[in-house]
Parts: sequence; C-alpha cells; structure tokens
Amino acid sequence: MLIRLALLQKAPTPFLRMNPDDPETVQLKKTLSYANGYRELGMYDNALDELSLLPEKQAYHLGALQMKLAVLIDAKDWPAAVCAAKDLTLRDAGNPSNIVNLAFATRRANSLQEAKGILLAAVERFTKTAIIHYNLGCYACHEHEMEEAKEHLSKAFSINPAYLDTAKSDEDLLDLANWLDGLEFA
Repeated sequence: MLIRLALLQKAPTPFLRMNPDDPETVQLKKTLSYANGYRELGMYDNALDELSLLPEKQAYHLGALQMKLAVLIDAKDWPAAVCAAKDLTLRDAGNPSNIVNLAFATRRANSLQEAKGILLAAVERFTKTAIIHYNLGCYACHEHEMEEAKEHLSKAFSINPAYLDTAKSDEDLLDLANWLDGLEFA
C-alpha cells in the first residue's frame, strides 16, 4: 500500500516542450501549482475547480490530467479516478505509471481481480517495470497465492532492490514477513 501510486513522478514530455515564456505555459503552471496547493491542503473541490478554469487545450495537457488524477485519488473518488486514469492511459500509453494508477483506482472502485487483470496485461508490455511486479505480488498475497506473490516480488526486487525495504513494512505483505526478512538483494 505504501508505493502503489506513480503520480507526478516526472514532468510529461509535452510539458517540457512548451515555451516557458509563453503566456499559456505560464498560466498552466500557475493553475497546476494552485491546484496542487489545494490538493495538499485537502481542499479537493477547490483543486478541481481550479483545474476546471483551464481552457480546453490546456485541460487535456498531460500535466493537467495527472494533477486531476492526483486530486481524485487523494479525495478517494474512485469512480472518477478510474475515468481520469483511463484517459491518461489512452493519451500516454507508453507510460507504465498511468497503468499502475489505473489499476490502483480500479482496485478501489471495482475489484482486486479487475485491477490484477490490468497489471497482468501491462506486465507483458512493461517487463522491466518493478512497480507492476510489486503490485502483482501484493495482489497475489491478498489472494493467498504465496508462490505467485513471491515470484512477482522477487522480479520487482531484482529490477529495483529498494522495493525490498518497502515490502518489509508493507501491511499488504504481512503474510510474507518471514520470507521477506530472509531476503537480500544487492
């Protein structure tokens, strides 16, 4: 549960290509900053209101869509978060973080099985993405499929050893605590 989200990890490529002196870019950055401030204060309606002021062109900018998803997830508005995550996944299909966020919201809005299906499809495409394997390991653990959980977690740890420390304190993996304590990855 500690690292299921991959929100706002990096600026989307189109955002980086925008002219920083352009008034539209300045307005977008300002709006995103305000919306994020409201989000951090737990003022989710205000954050969404701020985002709704963006012109249509900017409202569909990846940075604006990511912020909207972050607000919806923090607000625990799972059905709306699923819609926002689907939109991001369609618009930026090459970013595995969008698929992870879609699975995260889907698990809460619908079911663990549906979220697992999303990640199982994604793992075929993003074989070297540790967070996908990590989440599949957590889902398998919830289903008491311990060998499957160990397989996915071992893959996640081999890709990114830092996930092992996270796993050791992840309440979703308590049933594997002894196994995790005996592991070491360089």
